[in-house]
Amino acid sequence: MERTLLLSFGAAIAFNALAQLPPDRPAPLAAHMQEVNAEWNHHLGALDATNGPIRFNSEAERIAMHLHLVRKELSTKAGEGISAEQLARRNTLLEELERYADNGTFPQNHVLPYRNPIFIDPNGTACAVGHLMITSGAGELAARIDADMETAYIRDMKWPEIGAWAVSHGFTGDELAWIQPGYTPPIPWVSLGGGTNGPVLVVKELDNGEVMIAGSFTEAGGVAVNNVALWGANGYTAMGAGFNGTATCALVDGDDVYVGGSFLNGVSDLARWDGAQWTFSTVFDSKSPKINALCMHNGTLYAAGELVGFAGVDDIVQRFTGSTWEPVGGIFNNTILALASHDGSLVAGGLFTGPDDVTDPLFDHVAVLEGDSWAQLGDGLDAPVRTLLDVNGTLYAGGDLYANIVVTFGLARLGSGSMTWENVLPNHADYMPTGLGPTWIGSLVSHGGALYVGGSFFYEQFLVYGRNIARFDGTLDGLESFGSFFGDVRSMAMNEDALVAGGEFSEGIPYVATTSLSTGVDDHEWSAMSFSPNPATHVLTIVPARPLTSGASLEVFDDLGRRVSTPMSRSGTSVQLDVRQLPAGPYVVRMRDGRQQATGRFVRQ
Repeated sequence: MERTLLLSFGAAIAFNALAQLPPDRPAPLAAHMQEVNAEWNHHLGALDATNGPIRFNSEAERIAMHLHLVRKELSTKAGEGISAEQLARRNTLLEELERYADNGTFPQNHVLPYRNPIFIDPNGTACAVGHLMITSGAGELAARIDADMETAYIRDMKWPEIGAWAVSHGFTGDELAWIQPGYTPPIPWVSLGGGTNGPVLVVKELDNGEVMIAGSFTEAGGVAVNNVALWGANGYTAMGAGFNGTATCALVDGDDVYVGGSFLNGVSDLARWDGAQWTFSTVFDSKSPKINALCMHNGTLYAAGELVGFAGVDDIVQRFTGSTWEPVGGIFNNTILALASHDGSLVAGGLFTGPDDVTDPLFDHVAVLEGDSWAQLGDGLDAPVRTLLDVNGTLYAGGDLYANIVVTFGLARLGSGSMTWENVLPNHADYMPTGLGPTWIGSLVSHGGALYVGGSFFYEQFLVYGRNIARFDGTLDGLESFGSFFGDVRSMAMNEDALVAGGEFSEGIPYVATTSLSTGVDDHEWSAMSFSPNPATHVLTIVPARPLTSGASLEVFDDLGRRVSTPMSRSGTSVQLDVRQLPAGPYVVRMRDGRQQATGRFVRQ
């Protein structure tokens, strides 16, 4: 008779966000299989340890190998104590598992920024266990699991009907857990050194290549720290005694690191690290001093912050004369959140809409210092500005995407000498919906001809989903998901060719994450290419921003950063790619012509 017991499992397998072995990196077979599914830790004897390092051409090829090997091992186990009917169903599904692996089409993980099971993806592609359920006639059960537990491990699925299905088809819970792979996201994020035990609000690369993180945490990579730490070749180290308080911004000036915020129980607002110890000072000397932004402009240190008195709050900018701090311009009517240099002038952005207690002249959320007073920069912006970044003379502003439900700019740019801001996400309501709370872009980083944006937002387009981090390619509405973090991304920085993001996310990756951008191009080479049609199914036409020389080259990379081969030809000023043989998904194109480079993305549909 058939067994009728519920699923029972051995010890849970812990997810290690530090483990990341690319499929094309030579390594023992066991290491590759453990990367796909940590259950292999219990089955290493089933692998041939005599073979040397191997590599796979793709993640799909590696997952297929995992499934083939598991199927082989399960086929040798007759299934002790099960009926002939159970054994027959088991063998039928194991044969189906072999066909599923051969087909090589697996779910896409657009949900989590780390390797994780996906039961059924938005394209309707089921995981191995889900596929077996559907094949056996339990499609309704598979759909319910996907609706309620899309990202759950088999070991965490406690429904009695799942156990009943497994028993009816001759499988144990341990066997199903062994079958179930984890799927990498398109952008493989990992924790930076194991992460922290609290939010990371500031990320800054130092001149020596180390990365400083600051926030609200007492451990970084297991090292005891006090709200601030350095990440380097030897892992995390404490920065002296650290500081008590809240960091909001940072600036590097040679060997000195300045951190703005509110420290020492509201007594100080500026901390300076000289490489050995912290010293504290007060810029906005008042009841509750606080710095919101720092900027080195024309060799002078500027700070934006708040003077808090009995009469209220004065929002101003001050500069350091070498011995004292003095105010510049006048008082704003609301908070200043960002400072930057543009066209030789100091620029401020924030919640303000003009000077304090004055209705005219107005400067809507962005102002430029002209002599001793502030004036609107260009034609202003229609919502609060949270961050500013000048990229080779073009000033980018990130801010609120909506005012309640009214669409606002989100991301805009102002060219050198221009007086008109360009909204570069004019149709963002189509792919960045309103949220339960404010949605905004609050951090910008430029690298390789692209702009990386972090904040609090949701992205959905072409069945691709993302949260709180995205990549802008320089073209209007040229935004795409660059991961999915379940918590705001507060700060980002480059560390050589790696992007580091810190924030309030903790699921899977605790508060600070990194990913390689090694397929990018240099910051100073910001050239554009147009793609048509995009998405493409047959032939993709690429038109560069300027005519190409005979020595120009073009490379195509898949979403894991691997170079792929596809037929191409030149016709006049354009390049045609035959993409019919490429698997569906996103791709990066990099074009080189002498010292000029350009990068762009297209989707093979």
